[in-house]
Amino acid sequence: MILAALFFAAALVAQPSFEVVSIRVVPPNTPPTMREQDFTPVLPGGQYIDYRASLFFMIAFAYNVKNAAVQMTGLPKWAADASFAVTAKAGPDFPKLPPTENNEQVRLMLRTMLADRFHLQLHIENRQQRILKFEVAKGGIRIKEADPPVPPAKEGNVIVVGANDGGGRMIGNKSTMAGLSRALTLVMNQPVVDETGLKGFYDFDVKWSGDGQPAGFGSAEFVGPLISNLQSRLGLRVTKTTGPVEYWVVDHVELPTEN
Repeated sequence: MILAALFFAAALVAQPSFEVVSIRVVPPNTPPTMREQDFTPVLPGGQYIDYRASLFFMIAFAYNVKNAAVQMTGLPKWAADASFAVTAKAGPDFPKLPPTENNEQVRLMLRTMLADRFHLQLHIENRQQRILKFEVAKGGIRIKEADPPVPPAKEGNVIVVGANDGGGRMIGNKSTMAGLSRALTLVMNQPVVDETGLKGFYDFDVKWSGDGQPAGFGSAEFVGPLISNLQSRLGLRVTKTTGPVEYWVVDHVELPTEN
């Protein structure tokens, strides 16, 4: 059930924009690009530079979609494979901003670029559906709060990997419950909401064995043991419920003209 819809026509709304933009399609046979874990295409001075940017990632960043793998829909088939070398820079009068403010300005300028060059049109829908939530289990949280990261260090990612025997491993280093909910949404292939109320940072490393057969993310064989370990090792109880989920729906997008 759709509760509300908010439509975007970025080209019609006054938005900050890059002064210089270069976009070129990356040939499909180009070797994979290796990135550092902390890679960001956003640079000081209102710049967005990425020599292998996917349309999926650019939209997710521009509109701050936290769980894009679940929350974004409507992209055409070609968008899953295409990538672009993008160099976008603000004009010389762009102010010197702190990193957070610079990041937000680039986010807004990227929206304008996507509308102008990709003719992107999208809207938000809030849909009521079945979701998972996790909260502190009876007996309390089983992991200790860690010291917060010292700036400029950022919150650590939660990494979940599967093993050949169907087991898995979940690692957090100065990670938050919000970060854990994003990781769980990806591996469980459905929205997972944090209702712990915990705002701290945590370190954890949880491993579990499988039954000898590989189990893919989202499968009952993987999700079941993961939920069990969340409770027994971390003290987090996962339950099914119903709630609103925000979806970013792409109505129209085109391949850009190169320059």
